[in-house]
Parts: sequence; C-alpha cells; structure tokens
Amino acid sequence: MALATKFNSQLDESLNIAVGKSMLMLDSKRANVRTKETTWGNLIADALRSETGADIGFANGGGIRGDRTYDAGTTITRKDVLTELPFGNVTVILGLTGADLQAALENGVSRVEDVAGRFPQVSGLTFSFDRKMKAGSRVSNVMVGAQALDVAKVYKVATNDYIAGGGDGYKALKKGKMLIDKSAATHMATMVMNYISAKGTGSAKVSGRITEK
Repeated sequence: MALATKFNSQLDESLNIAVGKSMLMLDSKRANVRTKETTWGNLIADALRSETGADIGFANGGGIRGDRTYDAGTTITRKDVLTELPFGNVTVILGLTGADLQAALENGVSRVEDVAGRFPQVSGLTFSFDRKMKAGSRVSNVMVGAQALDVAKVYKVATNDYIAGGGDGYKALKKGKMLIDKSAATHMATMVMNYISAKGTGSAKVSGRITEK
C-alpha cells in the first residue's frame, strides 16, 4: 500500500508539471467543441500544424474531452492536456486532395445538429457552413491560407490516427496518401504540450476560421 501511495504521488507530481499559461479563456466545453470554432480546438489544431509543418491541422471535436473552461492566466499542466486528449491518439500526416478535404469538411458538419464528435477544429483553413442545407451540401467558402481551395491540389494535413483511419465517418481521409504513419508518429498530447511549452502560452483566439451561416 505504501509503495502504491508513493507511486501515485510521483505520478501526480509528474502530471502536475506546468507547460505554460493560458493567455485568454480556453474553452473545451463539449457542446462547443462539437458545434463551433473554439479556443481549445484552435490551440490543438495549431499545434498539429506547427509541430509537423503541414498545410492544415485537423482535429475532431469529439476527441477533446475536458468539458470545461480555463480562465485567462491559468497555468496549463501536463495533466490538463492529457485530460483534454485522453485517448492516446498519435498525429499522422496525409497527402489529401482538395476534393477529399472538402468531403471531409462536409462529413465534419453533417451531424452538427446532433452535437456529434466529428465536428472539425481546424488550423490553416477557413470555411463556412449552413446546417439548414442537406448534409453533404453544407460547406462553402473554403480557403487554405489566403487561397481558395483547389480541388485538384494535394495538401499536407496533420490529423489524428483515429479519423485518418475513417473514424467518425471520415471516409474521405482514408483516401489520402499516408506521408507519416502511426509507426513514425508522435502522440497528439505530446505535440500540444511541446507547442505550448515552446510558446510559453496557450493562445488561439476564435478568429473566424469556422463561420455558421
């Protein structure tokens, strides 16, 4: 019992190490990460894109599990990041055509009215959607960087292995060419920790990446 208590104490100590501070309110509330752009979603997607050098960072809102808010100035710990990303997913990189990226976004908003976990949190692109339209025809105005989406162009997309394998209905992502697969991948949570630690802060304001009509 004493040994177990000592181990748990050491584990808590290692998890409570600070990785940075939140410079604004960070939102991982379930109802929000599954229906709209959020600060935690942006932070995670930014980390995937920045840490891999991909054109686009792409995460499913259902993989963000903290269901809370962090006030500006809050110290973010390793435990916080692992609470937000508890599944042990790794970050893979796909070569994905613009047409398949469009299809992936359509899947992402296809069940927004159900608060489904497939809702996308993105970096490096912006888009609009209209839930009043039929699923599969809701997405418009897709921009990658400052350029309109080119359906024939191949983009480097950093995402997690779960949706890259077709999870949450992401069949379109399975069509991509695997550039970095699971065997050479880094844990998403580790990437997010490294990203926050390098910046010293967690800051990814809601900036109009996703607009609902």
